[in-house]
Amino acid sequence: MAAPSWQELLAWIYPVPPSPEEVELARAIKPGEYEIYTEKLNNICLEAKEVFVRCGVASTILAGDNIVGLYSADGDLVTAWCGTYLHAITSQLPIKYILKYYRDDPSVGINEGDVFYVNDALYGGIHNGDQIAIMPIFHEGELIAWSCAAVHEPESGGTDPGSFPVNAKSRYDEGLKLPPIKIGHDYQLHGDALEMIANMLGRAPRMSILDLRARVSGADRMRLRIQELARDRGAEFLRGLFRKSIMDAEEGARKRIRSWNDGVYQAVVFSDVYTADPALTRIFLTMYKKDDRLIFDFTGTSPENLSYSHSTAAAAVAHAATYIYAYPFWDLPISCGTFAPFEWVFPEGTVLNPTPTAAVSNSVGIDAGVMTVLPIVFSKMMFSSEERPLVNASSGACGPYPLVSGVNQWGVPIADLHSFMMNSMGQGARSDKDGMDNYGFVWCHPGRFTDVEEAENEWPVFHLSQRTLPDTGGPGKYRGGAGSELMLVPHHVPYVVFITFGSGGSVANASQGLFGGYPAPAVASSVLVKNTDLRRRMPAGGQGVPATIRDLAGQKSLKGEYEFRGPLPPTVCGQDDIYASARGGGAGYGDVLERDPRLVIEDLRKGIITPQAAREVYHVIFDPDSLTLDPEATECARQQERENRLRRGRTYDDFMAEWLQKRPKEEIIQVYGTWPDAKPVAPVIRL
Repeated sequence: MAAPSWQELLAWIYPVPPSPEEVELARAIKPGEYEIYTEKLNNICLEAKEVFVRCGVASTILAGDNIVGLYSADGDLVTAWCGTYLHAITSQLPIKYILKYYRDDPSVGINEGDVFYVNDALYGGIHNGDQIAIMPIFHEGELIAWSCAAVHEPESGGTDPGSFPVNAKSRYDEGLKLPPIKIGHDYQLHGDALEMIANMLGRAPRMSILDLRARVSGADRMRLRIQELARDRGAEFLRGLFRKSIMDAEEGARKRIRSWNDGVYQAVVFSDVYTADPALTRIFLTMYKKDDRLIFDFTGTSPENLSYSHSTAAAAVAHAATYIYAYPFWDLPISCGTFAPFEWVFPEGTVLNPTPTAAVSNSVGIDAGVMTVLPIVFSKMMFSSEERPLVNASSGACGPYPLVSGVNQWGVPIADLHSFMMNSMGQGARSDKDGMDNYGFVWCHPGRFTDVEEAENEWPVFHLSQRTLPDTGGPGKYRGGAGSELMLVPHHVPYVVFITFGSGGSVANASQGLFGGYPAPAVASSVLVKNTDLRRRMPAGGQGVPATIRDLAGQKSLKGEYEFRGPLPPTVCGQDDIYASARGGGAGYGDVLERDPRLVIEDLRKGIITPQAAREVYHVIFDPDSLTLDPEATECARQQERENRLRRGRTYDDFMAEWLQKRPKEEIIQVYGTWPDAKPVAPVIRL
């Protein structure tokens, strides 16, 4: 028995065709019943999520970066509570694998009370860190549904601490890789299976097993409520309700697509991946729209390489869901029916569809390009439609994700993500308003981040800074939301290990502004200062102690050895060392010279932008002491800039003649492919 092909995984994303009986059962659902019971399903998902969160330990669970999902007996997504939309899509893939390969296998089977567990991307997962608990739901001996609970686990047992082994060159470096396995039966978990998983996740076994049990608790609560509903209304009613929800989602999606302009829409985004040094890759998308169909063709994307930044095709589609469900189809059910009108093209041998031996632990990093390219092509298609208010620039998907590893002050081994840097990114600006500052996580729009007190109670660090980082939102008529900064110092223990992983943000930010808006700026993902005099300064009243990352990195206010990095491999830091990280924000929308000067002054007062940006980017004139706007001087400055633009302007032919002669440095495009068309240069050989 082998892993399913990537084509089979993509096929499983679509709903199973309904039987005539199911269609009749769906039609029999009365209008009032439909609204009441779909809301009841949503409330069941919400309750299961609360159980899940209250039982978990990892920061990702507590921050809400998780999902609980309800699936039909055929494995189709019916509805879900989504922090992370992508897990709702991918969880149906291992369910359909179980149905195909285990149902008639007497050594496995599917029985009431079973619990399955999976994390391998080749079987439908995202990457090793994303672990899924799955339970079949029976009523009177009949399989009627499935429940699942999924969240990213910060430790996966790879070659490096955490779940993103930045030195991984193949899947064999990435740690725990579970196909769908049965870890429980008759509502009892198997002790030997849990011991195996704890042993393989030995850097943080306590957290890993508690979180596994939390997943099972969330899935089981949903199982319990669905069985109660089946006893109340019957299995046939639920079959009809599930099918109607899927059919309505498909009908709504097709109706909306028909309202948009037919055409071919194209965009390309760039980001950096971690190799020996940051290096450029590209995600290239051509979207074809005809009638009620959308085709997403990623031909032209960079070839696979020897880094950990790859994604399976199914995981790339799942990342598309984070944009599709949240923006253009925000009001449709979280159902696989929404994806029925879509077709996906992923050429083999690219970073979005590599050979099966490729490392995919940073799939979320490379798939940030998927989430940033989609708003661009959709904006071109939607800006003249009634859905123009849903047009938005890319959010701050690129950037760092810090991880803390070691033994904490309580003597417990840990390997956990700092959710502040994940869930405090800036939202992309929209056609009529600014993006929200530190709004959440583009993978998890409703995510919350850890309070300083929560983090310091669990981790052996103290915070020098955890705040909004000025000038990180892309400028425009409507500004992109601002990003964030973090500075940590080891505390209570002799040392900790810091790691920064991710893609984009230090060399090139994948976010792009719309209609004249600017992208969010690239930022230093990691700043490391070793052997500082911080602790000698603190008792003396704090003179020279940096309050911001600008103080630390720009002014170098402390003695020490400074290192500026993109992603950071596992690095041991002691009590005299400082680890800092910065995250960019969302992209802007529209011309900066059209931004209301009063909004610029308001941003200045809040510390969202600096005086330099107000003067030199927005061309707003103000009193530096009182921050009082000078409207007349501002209008003169902006008119002068318009005239300067005309003088700087060039014809398209002149610009392209020079542009096509440019070429990045070789070390920057070592994994890009041929320049500029990103064709493979040489075969990739993994040992």
